[in-house]
Amino acid sequence: MTNRRRPDGELVLVAGASRCGKTLWTRRQVAPARRLLVFDTKREWGAYPGIIACDTRRAALELLRDGGPRLRVAYAPGPALRDDFDWWADCSLQWGISAPCVVVAEELASVTSAGKAPRAWGHLVRTGLGEGITIYALTQSPSESDKTTVRNASRLHVGRLGYRPDIDYLADLLWVERAELAALSPLQFIERDANGVILRGRLT
Repeated sequence: MTNRRRPDGELVLVAGASRCGKTLWTRRQVAPARRLLVFDTKREWGAYPGIIACDTRRAALELLRDGGPRLRVAYAPGPALRDDFDWWADCSLQWGISAPCVVVAEELASVTSAGKAPRAWGHLVRTGLGEGITIYALTQSPSESDKTTVRNASRLHVGRLGYRPDIDYLADLLWVERAELAALSPLQFIERDANGVILRGRLT
Protein backbone atom coordinates (compact mmCIF):
# COMPACT_ATOMS: atom_id res chain seq x y z
CA MET A 1 0.00 0.00 0.00
CA THR A 2 1.39 3.42 -0.91
CA ASN A 3 1.10 6.47 1.29
CA ARG A 4 -1.01 9.26 -0.16
CA ARG A 5 0.76 12.59 -0.03
CA ARG A 6 -1.17 15.36 1.65
CA PRO A 7 -2.02 18.41 -0.42
CA ASP A 8 0.27 21.30 0.46
CA GLY A 9 -1.00 23.99 2.78
CA GLU A 10 -0.88 27.70 2.03
CA LEU A 11 0.85 30.65 3.69
CA VAL A 12 -1.40 33.71 3.55
CA LEU A 13 -0.23 37.16 4.64
CA VAL A 14 -3.15 39.40 5.66
CA ALA A 15 -1.98 42.98 6.13
CA GLY A 16 -3.61 46.31 6.76
CA ALA A 17 -4.25 49.04 9.27
CA SER A 18 -6.65 48.66 12.17
CA ARG A 19 -10.32 48.48 11.11
CA CYS A 20 -9.53 47.57 7.50
CA GLY A 21 -11.24 44.16 7.74
CA LYS A 22 -8.34 41.73 8.24
CA THR A 23 -10.06 39.58 10.84
CA LEU A 24 -13.42 39.71 9.06
CA TRP A 25 -11.87 38.53 5.80
CA THR A 26 -9.86 35.81 7.55
CA ARG A 27 -12.91 34.53 9.43
CA ARG A 28 -14.69 34.05 6.12
CA GLN A 29 -11.72 32.22 4.63
CA VAL A 30 -11.40 29.77 7.52
CA ALA A 31 -15.14 29.18 7.98
CA PRO A 32 -15.02 25.71 6.31
CA ALA A 33 -12.02 24.54 8.37
CA ARG A 34 -12.78 21.53 10.57
CA ARG A 35 -9.58 21.94 12.58
CA LEU A 36 -8.61 25.50 13.50
CA LEU A 37 -6.13 26.91 16.01
CA VAL A 38 -5.88 30.68 16.54
CA PHE A 39 -3.28 32.73 18.40
CA ASP A 40 -5.86 35.19 19.66
CA THR A 41 -3.97 38.23 20.92
CA LYS A 42 -7.08 40.42 20.63
CA ARG A 43 -9.28 37.89 22.48
CA GLU A 44 -11.94 38.15 19.79
CA TRP A 45 -11.99 34.76 18.10
CA GLY A 46 -13.20 32.89 21.16
CA ALA A 47 -16.46 34.84 21.05
CA TYR A 48 -17.36 33.57 17.57
CA PRO A 49 -19.82 30.66 17.26
CA GLY A 50 -18.19 27.24 17.04
CA ILE A 51 -14.82 28.35 18.44
CA ILE A 52 -13.70 27.37 21.94
CA ALA A 53 -11.79 30.01 23.88
CA CYS A 54 -8.99 29.08 26.28
CA ASP A 55 -6.32 31.11 28.04
CA THR A 56 -4.02 28.51 29.62
CA ARG A 57 -1.59 26.12 28.01
CA ARG A 58 -2.99 23.22 30.00
CA ALA A 59 -6.53 23.85 28.74
CA ALA A 60 -5.31 24.20 25.16
CA LEU A 61 -3.32 20.96 25.32
CA GLU A 62 -6.28 19.05 26.74
CA LEU A 63 -8.48 20.33 23.91
CA LEU A 64 -5.94 19.49 21.22
CA ARG A 65 -5.42 16.02 22.64
CA ASP A 66 -9.05 15.06 23.20
CA GLY A 67 -11.07 17.34 20.94
CA GLY A 68 -11.81 14.87 18.17
CA PRO A 69 -11.79 15.30 14.37
CA ARG A 70 -13.59 18.67 14.44
CA LEU A 71 -12.08 21.23 16.78
CA ARG A 72 -11.80 25.01 16.56
CA VAL A 73 -9.79 26.67 19.34
CA ALA A 74 -8.74 30.25 20.07
CA TYR A 75 -5.79 30.46 22.44
CA ALA A 76 -5.51 33.82 24.23
CA PRO A 77 -1.88 34.31 25.33
CA GLY A 78 -0.74 35.68 28.66
CA PRO A 79 1.64 38.58 29.36
CA ALA A 80 4.71 36.61 28.17
CA LEU A 81 3.51 37.13 24.62
CA ARG A 82 6.52 35.96 22.63
CA ASP A 83 7.13 32.94 24.83
CA ASP A 84 3.49 31.93 24.41
CA PHE A 85 3.78 32.47 20.67
CA ASP A 86 6.74 30.08 20.45
CA TRP A 87 4.78 27.49 22.43
CA TRP A 88 1.67 27.97 20.28
CA ALA A 89 3.68 27.61 17.04
CA ASP A 90 5.22 24.35 18.27
CA CYS A 91 1.76 23.03 19.18
CA SER A 92 0.35 24.12 15.81
CA LEU A 93 3.00 22.17 13.91
CA GLN A 94 2.57 19.01 15.96
CA TRP A 95 -1.22 19.22 15.73
CA GLY A 96 -1.00 19.75 11.97
CA ILE A 97 1.31 16.77 11.58
CA SER A 98 -1.35 14.58 13.17
CA ALA A 99 -3.95 15.79 10.64
CA PRO A 100 -4.17 18.83 8.33
CA CYS A 101 -5.39 22.01 10.00
CA VAL A 102 -5.66 25.77 9.64
CA VAL A 103 -3.82 28.12 11.98
CA VAL A 104 -4.25 31.88 12.40
CA ALA A 105 -1.68 34.17 14.01
CA GLU A 106 -3.09 37.54 15.01
CA GLU A 107 -0.81 40.59 14.91
CA LEU A 108 2.51 39.22 13.78
CA ALA A 109 4.42 42.44 14.54
CA SER A 110 3.73 41.94 18.26
CA VAL A 111 5.56 38.62 18.34
CA THR A 112 8.18 38.87 15.56
CA SER A 113 10.54 41.54 14.28
CA ALA A 114 11.73 42.68 10.87
CA GLY A 115 14.30 39.94 10.43
CA LYS A 116 14.36 36.17 10.35
CA ALA A 117 11.35 34.46 11.90
CA PRO A 118 11.77 33.25 15.50
CA ARG A 119 12.59 29.57 15.90
CA ALA A 120 9.21 27.88 16.39
CA TRP A 121 7.29 30.17 14.05
CA GLY A 122 9.96 29.86 11.38
CA HIS A 123 9.84 26.07 11.64
CA LEU A 124 6.05 26.14 11.28
CA VAL A 125 6.22 28.45 8.26
CA ARG A 126 8.98 26.48 6.54
CA THR A 127 7.74 22.93 7.17
CA GLY A 128 4.04 23.22 7.96
CA LEU A 129 2.87 23.72 4.39
CA GLY A 130 4.27 20.32 3.41
CA GLU A 131 2.20 18.79 6.23
CA GLY A 132 -0.98 20.27 4.82
CA ILE A 133 -1.16 23.16 7.31
CA THR A 134 -2.63 26.41 6.00
CA ILE A 135 -1.35 29.47 7.85
CA TYR A 136 -2.94 32.91 8.02
CA ALA A 137 -0.53 35.54 9.36
CA LEU A 138 -2.20 38.86 10.20
CA THR A 139 -0.34 42.11 10.76
CA GLN A 140 -0.95 45.83 10.95
CA SER A 141 2.76 46.51 10.39
CA PRO A 142 4.23 44.29 7.66
CA SER A 143 7.53 46.19 7.50
CA GLU A 144 8.01 45.40 11.22
CA SER A 145 7.03 41.72 10.88
CA ASP A 146 9.39 38.87 10.10
CA LYS A 147 10.61 38.67 6.53
CA THR A 148 10.42 34.87 6.48
CA THR A 149 6.64 35.12 6.47
CA VAL A 150 6.20 38.24 4.37
CA ARG A 151 8.49 37.19 1.55
CA ASN A 152 7.42 33.55 1.39
CA ALA A 153 3.66 34.07 1.50
CA SER A 154 1.90 32.20 -1.28
CA ARG A 155 -0.98 34.66 -1.13
CA LEU A 156 -1.06 38.29 -0.05
CA HIS A 157 -4.28 40.03 0.98
CA VAL A 158 -3.70 43.71 1.70
CA GLY A 159 -6.13 46.35 2.91
CA ARG A 160 -5.71 50.03 3.66
CA LEU A 161 -2.28 50.91 5.08
CA GLY A 162 -1.48 54.08 7.01
CA TYR A 163 2.32 53.94 7.11
CA ARG A 164 4.42 54.79 4.07
CA PRO A 165 7.17 52.16 4.64
CA ASP A 166 4.44 49.49 4.71
CA ILE A 167 2.98 50.83 1.46
CA ASP A 168 6.39 50.85 -0.23
CA TYR A 169 7.20 47.36 1.04
CA LEU A 170 3.94 45.70 -0.01
CA ALA A 171 3.48 47.51 -3.31
CA ASP A 172 6.62 45.75 -4.55
CA LEU A 173 5.40 42.38 -3.32
CA LEU A 174 1.92 42.87 -4.78
CA TRP A 175 3.31 44.15 -8.10
CA VAL A 176 1.09 47.25 -8.02
CA GLU A 177 1.80 50.97 -8.05
CA ARG A 178 2.34 52.62 -4.68
CA ALA A 179 -0.27 55.24 -5.46
CA GLU A 180 -2.95 52.59 -5.93
CA LEU A 181 -2.12 50.91 -2.64
CA ALA A 182 -1.98 54.26 -0.82
CA ALA A 183 -5.43 55.18 -2.15
CA LEU A 184 -7.27 52.19 -0.70
CA SER A 185 -10.22 53.11 1.51
CA PRO A 186 -11.40 51.10 4.54
CA LEU A 187 -12.61 47.60 3.50
CA GLN A 188 -11.02 47.84 0.03
CA PHE A 189 -8.29 45.31 -0.67
CA ILE A 190 -5.78 44.10 -3.25
CA GLU A 191 -4.79 40.45 -3.36
CA ARG A 192 -2.11 38.52 -5.27
CA ASP A 193 -2.06 34.72 -5.42
CA ALA A 194 0.81 32.29 -5.98
CA ASN A 195 0.30 32.49 -9.75
CA GLY A 196 0.60 36.27 -9.77
CA VAL A 197 -3.10 36.85 -10.40
CA ILE A 198 -4.16 40.16 -8.86
CA LEU A 199 -7.66 40.66 -7.46
CA ARG A 200 -9.18 43.94 -6.32
CA GLY A 201 -12.32 44.19 -4.25
CA ARG A 202 -14.19 45.50 -1.22
CA LEU A 203 -15.48 43.65 1.80
CA THR A 204 -19.21 43.80 2.42
